[in-house]
Amino acid sequence: MSVATMLQPASRASTSSSSSFQPVTRQNTMSSHDTRSLRQSKRLSVTALYMSMNAKDRDLDISDDLARAQIYLRELKAKISTQSKKNFVLEKDVRYLDSRIALLIQNRMALEEQNEVASHLDDAIDPQEGFFPNDERTQKYGNLLFLLQSEPRHIAHLCRLVSMSEIDSLLQTVMFTIYGNQYESREEHLLLTMFQSVLTYQFDNTPEYSSLLRQNTPVSRMMTTYTRRGPGQSYLKQVLANQINALIELRDVDLEINPLKVYETMVKQIEEEQGSLPESLQRSVTAEDAAANAQVQAIIEPRLKMLTDYANRFLNIIIESVEETPYGIRWICKQIRSLSRRKYPDAQDQTICTLIGGFFFLRFINPAIVTPRSYMLIESTPTEKPRRTLTLIAKMLQNLANKPSYAKEPYMAKLQPFIQQNKERVNKFMLDLCDVQDFYESLEMDNYVALSKRDLELQITLNEMYATHALLEKHSLALAQDQHSHLNEILQELGSAPPQVPRKENRTITVPLFSRWETSLDDLTAALDITQEEVFFMEAKSTFVQILRSLPPKHPAMRRPLRLYLIAESAATLKNDAVMVRKGIRTIELLDQLMKLGVIERADDFSLLRDEVEQELAYLGGLKENVLKETKKLEEVFATIRDHNAYLVGQLETYKSYLHNVRSQSEGKQRKQQKHQELGPYKFTHQQLEKEGVIRKSNVPENRRANIYFMFKSPLPGTFVISLHYKGTPWI
Repeated sequence: MSVATMLQPASRASTSSSSSFQPVTRQNTMSSHDTRSLRQSKRLSVTALYMSMNAKDRDLDISDDLARAQIYLRELKAKISTQSKKNFVLEKDVRYLDSRIALLIQNRMALEEQNEVASHLDDAIDPQEGFFPNDERTQKYGNLLFLLQSEPRHIAHLCRLVSMSEIDSLLQTVMFTIYGNQYESREEHLLLTMFQSVLTYQFDNTPEYSSLLRQNTPVSRMMTTYTRRGPGQSYLKQVLANQINALIELRDVDLEINPLKVYETMVKQIEEEQGSLPESLQRSVTAEDAAANAQVQAIIEPRLKMLTDYANRFLNIIIESVEETPYGIRWICKQIRSLSRRKYPDAQDQTICTLIGGFFFLRFINPAIVTPRSYMLIESTPTEKPRRTLTLIAKMLQNLANKPSYAKEPYMAKLQPFIQQNKERVNKFMLDLCDVQDFYESLEMDNYVALSKRDLELQITLNEMYATHALLEKHSLALAQDQHSHLNEILQELGSAPPQVPRKENRTITVPLFSRWETSLDDLTAALDITQEEVFFMEAKSTFVQILRSLPPKHPAMRRPLRLYLIAESAATLKNDAVMVRKGIRTIELLDQLMKLGVIERADDFSLLRDEVEQELAYLGGLKENVLKETKKLEEVFATIRDHNAYLVGQLETYKSYLHNVRSQSEGKQRKQQKHQELGPYKFTHQQLEKEGVIRKSNVPENRRANIYFMFKSPLPGTFVISLHYKGTPWI
């Protein structure tokens, strides 16, 4: 394949060196009457390759405002990627400790288990940087990781084989380490290629349409984890944060529409205000009776309108932000559409849109609406009423994206007008999400660039590397059925996977990535099917742009039209700047070479090369504003991610302090157990505990509470046995 077909002219965006990526778009900026269009297209493509391969070197040579902004943006994206991984690991720790501390609070945890949790807390620290103890083994792991990264089918296959208990750790390594540079086009596109393989298998092996992408499987976990990467977090904050924050400020606005809950609240309020209930009202009724109550209907009616208004605000901003949706999210939607049409060729768009909505809303949008604190969209947990409102809005959006079903919650059927009013435009939005170009051509070029680099590396912890090795070893028969495959060869050389090291001994190491089955592409003309004149042309264009970016804005060489020979001579004779002199001499040599080859002519002031240099400068002129705009947005994202990190660390510190106190008490209890005298039992009525605030909320019907009392006794300090009695008979 020629390089002209692999990168389009629009790909010169890579000259920004910001490591950003966008969907590949096809643009034809040349007139059909321009006989130089094909040659120009190829040169632009090759220039993009040349510039991307040498981005870091150019940044060192150029120190204008754009270069500095690009360097800062690239560093910021790397920080976001690193911090996202740290937060993902901390969130796993907090979830684990949430469940364990809950058991501890309920006094269901033995001292040995307390010590286990304490050990986990002590280990919950960032791995320090270190070195791999064996250089030869480092090379083999570098070879393995490059193979896994560059051939996503292996990871895709592994994700289908692992158990639910193994998938989270594997996803951590895949999403935040192997493809951890979340703003680098090659890694992002390789990750999406892996998704395509996984989704294709899922569609081919799911017999029922209704089960596709809905069950809690490794695939669904993959899709959810993908949305937690930097670009997804940035989108959610930009689109949803203001709406959610405005809503949670309405702490006392009750928009509950479940008739039974509305009835219970209404009865309680009437009883508090009047001292007793009128004969027409009972304390306990069925859901059907509550729904038929005229007072309940009158309360719910205005709430339906308010809920619809709020849901429409969320929906409007989501639809208006289609172009801000991360490319990867849109591309996955596109694959769902393509695979649906392939498997169900007679399926209507509306049916296909339910599957797309199952990913976009169920896995991406709605979790952030229901639990905005977890998604760093708000600073504190919402109070009960706004939290319920957010849940209802998420249900409305999900019913809109799917075929609504009211079997479990018939009261949601009253919001059917919202579905009818918006279904058509939501389906259009779903299809618009899919309207992005593929990336295969640019990925092929990215892989050539990766092979040409000598500093490709990966930062990974020892335990991540060992765990990945162990999973590959465990499933090696399925993964490497061909005994002569590269994967099997590496696994045989590595031998058995080392055991996990204690977290305190875990280290983050830098592994050089390479493939011993490929050679570096030093000869681009042979590897990419381009001529030597095109290599000279792209080098000349790139070097002239670098020279002009390094000159002061009012330098005589900056006058238009550009006089390339004068620019080259000015740079070659510049005093006290050896780099510019070297570039100037090189451009003079390149001009002479291109003239000998008949590519450019001095008679027309090298117009072909000059025009492209001026076009590139014009493009770079508008690029700075975009870089600064993107930087400002990502600075906010990075600040939010860091704040969330501080919150998670604070949670762990709170757990550590609490557990320290409990362990001290537990150890004291064991010493005093023999001397302790059992306390109780003590009797308390339901009414007493309500009055004292011990019982905050009760599902027991009012007419039964007078017959209920509780017995408390304490066989050990800090341990309580509570029994519930109804009419003197123990229940619990």
